[in-house]
Amino acid sequence: MKIRNLLFILALFSSTTSFANDFQEGLDAIHGTNYKKALEKLRPLAAQGHAAAQYNLGVMHEWGDGVPQNNLLAIKWYRRAAENFHKDAQNNLGAMYSKGEGVEQNFIKALKWFVISGENGSEEGRKNVDMVEKRMTSEQITLARKLAREWIKQHFRE
Repeated sequence: MKIRNLLFILALFSSTTSFANDFQEGLDAIHGTNYKKALEKLRPLAAQGHAAAQYNLGVMHEWGDGVPQNNLLAIKWYRRAAENFHKDAQNNLGAMYSKGEGVEQNFIKALKWFVISGENGSEEGRKNVDMVEKRMTSEQITLARKLAREWIKQHFRE
């Protein structure tokens, strides 16, 4: 029984190390503008729920780095990463709602994601809260903050 547990732990560590290596290779490929390699490394990780890989695919699609620029796919990947607690994806998702890129412009949803991002440690998210609130009514702000609190309560269980 102890050997089986040890083998499981070793297999888990090995796959975690492989994920980390693949992710780093994907990031290095992005920085070297080898987008084909970046996609080869990041897509499988993103499909398995790797939030940072999902976020980076969102960025690639938003800016058209190595893929056709596609805000709908950017939103898809940002949303998945945001649901996986990636603070920058949460912020970028808010920005997409704020600008109406890939989605209908919606300041309530934008503020919701900016608040969540800020609560998750994003300084950029905190700054964007102030910016978007200037464009909203007090009722909209109240609703957006309520939605953010509910999301945080539901997802950030301790």
